[in-house]
Formats: sequence, C-alpha cells, structure tokens
Amino acid sequence: MLAKACALQLQELSDLLDQLPPERYSSISPVFRTASVGQHVRHIIELFECLIHQYESGQINYDLRTRDPKLENDLAFALDKIRQVQSNISLPDRDLTLFQDQSLGNQGIKTTFFRELLYNLEHCVHHQALIRLACQVMPEVIIPVNFGVAKSTQTYHSQLASNN
Repeated sequence: MLAKACALQLQELSDLLDQLPPERYSSISPVFRTASVGQHVRHIIELFECLIHQYESGQINYDLRTRDPKLENDLAFALDKIRQVQSNISLPDRDLTLFQDQSLGNQGIKTTFFRELLYNLEHCVHHQALIRLACQVMPEVIIPVNFGVAKSTQTYHSQLASNN
C-alpha cells in the first residue's frame, strides 16, 4: 500500500513534468533564484534510489546519493528514472540501519524499509510544494489543486469543507 502511494505521488510529479519545456526544467527558477525545478526533482529521485539500491545491504545512507547533474538537466532522463523508481519500489518490509552521514564511527539508528518509504513519500510531497511555487509563474503549466499538498492536509481541508 505504501509503495503504491509512493508510485502515485511520483506519477503526479511525472504528469506535471510532462508539461514543462526542457529549458524550464533545467534553468534557475526566478522564484528560487538559486535552484531549478530539475534540482528538486533530482533530490527526490536520488533519495528513492538510495533506499532501493541500499535495501539489500540493510544499511541506508542518503548522504551517499550520486548527485547526478544529468537528472537535473535532462528532463527525459529524469522521467525515465521516475519510472524506474516506480517499478522497483515494491519491496517487502525489513529492518534497516540508517546512517546520518559519512563520518567514521557514525552509529546508525534502527529503522525499517516501510518507515523510510514513508519518509521518502513525505519528502517527495515537500519538494513538490516547492516545485509548485516555481511552476506558478509558468502559464503553460496546469498545476493540479492538490499537487504538493500532504494527504493529511487534504483530509483536514475536506473536513473543514464538510463542516461548513
């Protein structure tokens, strides 16, 4: 169920990115002034990839992500990577050890695959909220109402609306 939620969240991202001209994807956003939509997308993808690729070892360290500039500059490549993550995210839950940085002697903390999947889902929504801001100045992009809005916030807004 959690893997499906991640795949759906990534599909929302992919659907939005399909509307972007490649130069809008990779150029510095006037909203961010120091980052592009592509840089936010790279960050989302690479954290998911870390979790998938390091799953077998049982040791997760997000600081060891690749930081591949092609992901932030090549929209087609990023869309393909999103599809790969969607195809590979359905793994069984298991105990993992999470490491915070690359320091020698760094002690890991216990976690699980599902816990880290949930973290990645929330992290994805957070960055989608930032991407939403950048896309609001792009008249050619139609932004779905709930793009970058956490499910809990959507539920809260629904409850407010039904009480009025």
